[in-house]
Amino acid sequence: MDKRGDGILRSIPIEADTLAEAWHEAMLACYENGVRTLDPQYQGKEFYSYDGDININVRNPLQEPMRHRYGVIDVELGMMQYILEFTHGIHNHWKRNPDDPNDTRWGYTYNERFASQIPFHLKRIEQDWEKRKDLSSRKYFIDIGRPREDAILEQTDPPCFRGGHFRFLKDDKGEWWLNYITTWRSRDLAKAWLENCFGQTKLQKLLADKVSDMLEIPIHVGAYIDKNSSLHIYGRYFEDDHLGGILEEMKKMPLENIGMPIFMMNSESELKRVIAAQTDAEDKGLGKNLNEDALKKLGYNLENFPYPKDWDSWPKEWDLEPDKSSL
Repeated sequence: MDKRGDGILRSIPIEADTLAEAWHEAMLACYENGVRTLDPQYQGKEFYSYDGDININVRNPLQEPMRHRYGVIDVELGMMQYILEFTHGIHNHWKRNPDDPNDTRWGYTYNERFASQIPFHLKRIEQDWEKRKDLSSRKYFIDIGRPREDAILEQTDPPCFRGGHFRFLKDDKGEWWLNYITTWRSRDLAKAWLENCFGQTKLQKLLADKVSDMLEIPIHVGAYIDKNSSLHIYGRYFEDDHLGGILEEMKKMPLENIGMPIFMMNSESELKRVIAAQTDAEDKGLGKNLNEDALKKLGYNLENFPYPKDWDSWPKEWDLEPDKSSL
């Protein structure tokens, strides 16, 4: 097998109009030009990833098609759960108890790491606008890393997402665009990248809307830029999921045939009602993450069950004053 073994990590730039196109181009570029490196988490058999330092610029991240025909493995309800986990922290309470060695839940959530930082940046944005009518500051950023939690030997899977940078730029008409740059330690390109981007670009849209309402000016959604030190395709997928054949088929696909809308079977409001019912059932001790049939058997009317209003806008915590004790 060609391991492409000169020991030099390759940097691969990708530019695309949509998320679906970006995933398509990144998959093919990583497959054809990425280095080969051993998959460390698979024991007993050697699998070699395709891997690269891959930077992806998506010019119109909210434009459909956002979803690639081969690029998302979760059902629509799972995708909506992930988006709300990221933007609104609906499952922050699923975090592992560090004092319980038998607790197998998450060691962290992205939302609980960045949510408390947003009010500080909103206040800085407001002050910059009041003083200078300008949003070109390079100081609107979120940090994810916590060395005391991430660098220690007990942390076997530190966060892949490391930080985000919000850049406002003015166009030739004098209107502002919010560009969002994210940095990542490591990423599963085949089975995680697109869903991650659904959450990140939703955050970008929510922040643009919030700043627009706050300053009473139009804020457009600009580019989503995704920087990865290791964006990879696991070698095991070629055996387990016949990925080689899929990639060969992708090489022949016209770009106009690669994508589909992010939600096709259900509307966003329908999915949010189910998630709200799941939350209610969990709060009442009736079960965690129940499926729709189980919820209906418990008497939940999923066609009309209410969900929090801020799930359709920015989180209510963004309207609070900055609180240093929350950092």
